Amino acid sequence: MPKFTVSRPMLLFWIFLIVLCSSISTTVFSESAFNDHFALTTMTIAIIGLVSSTSVLLVNLVHAICNPE
Repeated sequence: MPKFTVSRPMLLFWIFLIVLCSSISTTVFSESAFNDHFALTTMTIAIIGLVSSTSVLLVNLVHAICNPE
C-alpha cells in the first residue's frame, strides 16, 4: 500500500489559498467598514504567504529535478 504524505509547503499553500478566497468573499459580502478593512489586511497577508509558499515549492521542485535520488 503506497504511503501518501503531504509536504508542509503544499499544506501551507492550500491553507493560504483558502484564507485568500474567504477574505475575498468577506470583502464582497460585508456591509461594515471594519469587516472590509480586516478582510483586506487578511488578503494582503494571504497573498504574501501564497507567494512565499509557492516559491518554496518551486525551489523544492528544482532541487528534486537537479538532484535525483
